Order: sequence, then C-alpha cells, then structure tokens
Amino acid sequence: MTAESSDTPVADPLDAFLRSKAKGGAGSGNYRRNCERVVRDFLEWLARDGETPVTFGDLDAPTLRRFARALTIHDPASDEPLHRRELAAGTVLTYYAQVSAYVGWCVREGYLDRNPAQQNVAKEPLPKNDGRRSGDQQAWTDDHRRRITRHVDRTVDDALDGLDEGDDLFEAVRSYRDRALVYVLCYSGVRGGELVADPKDDRRTGLRWRDVSLADNTMTVFSKKQRWSDRSLPTQAVAAVERYRRVLDPRPDWPVFPTFHYPKLYATVRAGLADDHDWSESAVEAYVDELSGHADVFDALREYDLTPPSITTDGARRTMRRLCEAADLTLDDRHGYLAPHGGRRGVGEVMVRQRGFTAAARLLDNSESMVREHYSHIEARDLAADAGSAFEEHDTG
Repeated sequence: MTAESSDTPVADPLDAFLRSKAKGGAGSGNYRRNCERVVRDFLEWLARDGETPVTFGDLDAPTLRRFARALTIHDPASDEPLHRRELAAGTVLTYYAQVSAYVGWCVREGYLDRNPAQQNVAKEPLPKNDGRRSGDQQAWTDDHRRRITRHVDRTVDDALDGLDEGDDLFEAVRSYRDRALVYVLCYSGVRGGELVADPKDDRRTGLRWRDVSLADNTMTVFSKKQRWSDRSLPTQAVAAVERYRRVLDPRPDWPVFPTFHYPKLYATVRAGLADDHDWSESAVEAYVDELSGHADVFDALREYDLTPPSITTDGARRTMRRLCEAADLTLDDRHGYLAPHGGRRGVGEVMVRQRGFTAAARLLDNSESMVREHYSHIEARDLAADAGSAFEEHDTG
C-alpha cells in the first residue's frame, strides 16, 4: 500500500468495484444490488463517528472486528441501517462476506496490502453458522407433491364444472395457469426466478411461450449463470402445460405465467392501444369501458397483439401460499407453505436418490460438487446404512 493509497477514502473505489461486477454480466443483478446496499451500509457505519472520511490507512483488523460484532448485536436504539432489525446468523455471514469481497477487490487494486476482513481476529465475533445442515432447507416431499398436485387438479375440475353454470372463464384459465406452475415446480427442477419476472432485474421478464417446446420436452430459460439454458420439462409437467396452453391460446411472445391482476391487465391494454396503435385517450377509455371481464381483456390482448406482464417472483410466492392455504397444507418451517425453491430442492432429492449426483447436477444446471454439498445428507445416510451392513457382515463372518 502506497502513501497515496493509504490516504484514499474507503468509499472512493466503490463505483469502480460495482462496475467490475457488472462487466461481462458477472454476477446477477440482484447480487450487485444487494452487495452495493450492504457495502454502503458498511461505509456509513465506518463514518458514523468522524467528520472526515475513513481512509484505507485506517482500515485494519480491529475495525473489521468491531463491524463483525456490530452485525451480531441487536441495537434497537441505533440509527444505523444494519441495526434496524436483528439479523439471522446466515444473514450476518452473508453481509460480512459481501463487505470482505469489496475490501478484497481493493487489495487487488493496490489500495491495501492484505484483506483485514479475512484475518482471524476480525472474523472471531462472527457466528460459526446457524446450525443448518444440507437437509434442513425446505424440499418438497412425495407427500407435498401428491397433495398440492391433487389440489390443483381438483381446482381445474371444479372450474370447468363452474363454466357449465355460467362462471367467469377467467377463473378456469387461472386454475389452469396455477396447475401448470405447480407441475413445473414439482418436476422440472427449474428455479422460480427462471420462470417468472423479477422487478429488480430487467433481463428477467418471465419464461415465454416461444421458448417452450412441448414436443421436445424442453424450455429455454435465462439461468442464474446469466446465460440462456435449455432445461428439461418432464412428462408430468408437459401434460399440465399443454392443457393450459389450449385454454389460454397465447401469442408466442406472451409469458407462460402471465398476471391475472385486473389493474395490470387493463393498464397493458390502455398503454398498448395508446402507444402501439395511436389511439386517443378518449377512444382508449371508451374501449376499455366496454370490456366486461378478464376473458374480454385477454381477447383484447390477442386482437391487438399486446403482451400481458408475467407474474413476478413475489407473485409466484403469493400464488403458492394461496394454493397451500386452499389445500390446507401448512409446513412447520420459516415459510409455512410450499415455497417455489422448495420444489427445486425436492426434485434434486429425487434425482440424487434415483439417478445419482451427476444426473441431478445436469438436470438442476449446477456443478456436481455443489449438488454433492447441497445433498450431502443423502450420501451420509446411505453411507451410514452401508457401514452398518459392512459391520454386520464383518461381525457375523
């Protein structure tokens, strides 16, 4: 570290650090945003007592140790952003790791000789872990899949019966959409964020019908690795998606899982007629006033070649929560319902048990080492059974 760099405020290289994370699509948009927020909180924490900026010459292991301790202590009276709520152990470790990543980058850029955040004295106050083992995260079980798929199957049947009694076609179409979402989550192993829109990342607008090939049992998603990836759509899911497509009658550029929220659909029609078809405001409002329901809204979208918005990640979670409540399916965990990512982990559990780690990694679009880490509880259980058998054979031999 030069004398010049030691006098550089710790906050100065932040913009360059964030640009480096964005270069070439490195890291997800969400990661960059979360990292920026945490590092800015750290910089505010550094500056809380002083009138002059904290420089790299001031940044040492004792300072990072105090920061680590601050993350682990709840202080309701503090105005510091990181102290507005008590943080879980896993969150503490994540926040500290993001700050350490920034400081480590500054080391590589020559602002520091070494990363004080990685010194043992600095990390000592951090929680070791939150006690979570690989099998402690939510994974949909066979019973979960059976109960939730039976519920959505029954909901579709009820909606079809309702059509004979004059019920709104919208409810039937939405029930088909919900069933297709459940089946894809149950059997494909795709991340929820690869299926629906993420309002925080404009590259993620939701899976499109043009990217689904039911004949080939595949779909092309924008993956967590920031690239387009062909993923498998097992037969169980294909049947539900095919029936849903028939009743929705979508355009190729429509999202597979569009919102059914009235205000958003009507806003899409209004904006499309005004912007794409140059309708006057009065003509748009007169037309919209004549639409009597969701079925008419979707007819309008088709007629004028307009694209409804996809449901969002939050919308997918709300949908699963609503379906679980209706199915009287409650989980005793921090979610309380079948969270979308639990479907992916459930698929991983089945694949590891039935086909092994390599096949599971290929289906989940993950490295085999990561799958082995995430599902190590399965291997440990199998090894325990094998070791027990080995000792029985040895003792009786």
